[in-house]
Order: sequence, then structure tokens, then C-alpha cells
Amino acid sequence: MTLLAAALLTLATVAAAQTPVQVREPVVVPITDADDGAYRLSAGDLIELKFMLNPELNETVRIRPDGRISMPMVGEMLVGRSTIAELSTRLAAAYQDILRTPTVIIQVKEFADRRVFVGGEVNSPGMQPLIGTQTALGAVMEAGGFKESAARGELVVIRKGDEDKPRLIRLSMKMPSDTEGPEAASFRLQPLDVVLVAESGIARTGRAIDQYVRKLLPFTLTGGFTYLFNAALVGGQ
Repeated sequence: MTLLAAALLTLATVAAAQTPVQVREPVVVPITDADDGAYRLSAGDLIELKFMLNPELNETVRIRPDGRISMPMVGEMLVGRSTIAELSTRLAAAYQDILRTPTVIIQVKEFADRRVFVGGEVNSPGMQPLIGTQTALGAVMEAGGFKESAARGELVVIRKGDEDKPRLIRLSMKMPSDTEGPEAASFRLQPLDVVLVAESGIARTGRAIDQYVRKLLPFTLTGGFTYLFNAALVGGQ
């Protein structure tokens, strides 16, 4: 039995030496448009990549407008339109010949399209993350509240409408009764809404929008907010 085992071991060693080494082909996970309910990454998203056994490779990166990110040792990767599961599989495949156990955990730290913009006569105009439920008046308060020069009779919300056209919604700041708050305090914002507080004395809403939004947007807003340039504003409530 000892001689037989030694003979088998010798044959296995010789066979292994004569067998060419097989190189593993990278696994490619196709990106589909199936509506499976999973969130798909988009340009502007900030994602955190954690390598479980190789923390020196951990990255927090923002997806570029071309949908790509740059990763150590593997270079650029197209990640736009990928789900978290798809990207995790693709990263594991990209690092399979570099790392012993390429296990990657991915978290989205900031959603590019889960944002609103508050502009005009507020103390701290700018972008805000839309986390949970936020109202038009609440967003103004988050932006530091009204300036002394603000018109306080109404707020204006610009929303992405049909055919990617901007829709104009006017919200009253007046108290309809002793038990009800102003309309602006209950109006829920949606991703990519723009909340505008006009200056007191500006009679035409269109002039305020041009002054506070369109002249600033090329420098402050990107991604999904480009709908604001597609056509003239569509009148709303």
C-alpha cells in the first residue's frame, strides 16, 4: 500500500507538471434595464467601497459624469447604471487575480438625484440632500431662513415635469385658518426640486427665476437638474 501510494503521488506530480496552467477568465456581469426595484448608481453618487480583508484599498469615490470611477490596480471602471450587487460582483472579478479574497462591501453615501436646491433670498442658498420627507418651507429653514429682503407671501417650487420640462408651482405662505399652517409647510418636495424665495418687490416670478436660478445653475447644479434648461417653464398651481 505504501508503494502504491508513492507511485500514485509520483504520477500526479508528473501530470501536474505537464498540464498547462489555466488562466481564469474575468466574470462579466451584464447591466440590464430590468425593473427589479434595485437602485442603480448614477453620475454624481458618492460611494464607499470597503475591501473586507484589504482595508488599504478602501475608497470613497464620486461617480464621474461619464459614469466611471478609478480604482487602485485595476484602473477605470464603468459603474453607472449598475446595482450595488452587480458592482460588488464586478469588483470581485476585477480583483480576483490580485487579491486572495476580493470581498467588497458597497454603500451609497450620497445620492446624486436625492437632492434639492434652495435659492434666492435665503441666508444659506445651495444644495441639500433630500433625506426622508422634507417640505418646501422646511427646506427654506434648513437654508438659514428668510433674508430681510425676502418676499414672504409665497414660495416657488420648480419641478421636473412631463417630457423633462420644468413645471412651476406657487405655494402660499398665508395661514388659511387658525388650525392650519401655510401651504408651503405641508408641500412635500421631490428629488431635483428647486425652491425659490424671491426678493420683496419683484413682481414677476419669471424675472426672479431668471435672476436666482438660471444665471446660477451652470455653476451650481449638475446631473438631473439640467431639465431646467429644456424649455420655458410650464405654469402650475
